[in-house]
Amino acid sequence: MTLLKQHPPNKGIETRNKPGKSSRVRTARLKRSRHPLDPRGSAAYRQASSSAVACADDPERLQKLLQDAAWKTKNAPRDQFNETWPYLMAMIRILRAYYQREYQNVSRQHLLTILGAVSYFVSSSDFIPDWLSDAGYLDDAFVVGIALESVKDDLDAFMRWEAQQV
Repeated sequence: MTLLKQHPPNKGIETRNKPGKSSRVRTARLKRSRHPLDPRGSAAYRQASSSAVACADDPERLQKLLQDAAWKTKNAPRDQFNETWPYLMAMIRILRAYYQREYQNVSRQHLLTILGAVSYFVSSSDFIPDWLSDAGYLDDAFVVGIALESVKDDLDAFMRWEAQQV
C-alpha cells in the first residue's frame, strides 16, 4: 500500500514512496484542487501558460497583452475578485514596468506566473466564459488567487518600489 504524506516545506505537494523502493526514494507531484472552479486542467489554462512564455520572449506580444489587459480591466466586474483586484492591477503594472525596462527585479518563473494569470484574465475563451453575467469572472479570480500565492512577495516589493518613484 502506498502512503501519501504532506511535505511540510512545500505546501500543496504530496510525496509518495515508490512501490518496491526504500522509503528514501520519493516522487513529487502537485496536488490537484477539488475546487469546482479550478481551471488548471482546462485548455484555456494551458493556452494562457504557453502564451506567458511567448510574451516573456516577445516584446510585441507583451505590449499587445498589456493593451488587452487595460481594456479588459475597464469592463470587468470587480466584485468577483474581492481582495485580489488590487493585486491583479499590480500584476499588470509590474508587466508594464518590465516591458518598459523600468523594473526587472522579478525572477523568470514569477514573471511567467504573472504573465500566465494576466493572459488567462484577458482570454475571452476561458473555463467559464466571461459573458456569463454573475459567474464569468470567477475562474479568472481563482487563477489570479493561485498566482498570488507564489508572487505576492514580488508584487509587494514592486509596490514599495513604485511608491518610492513618486
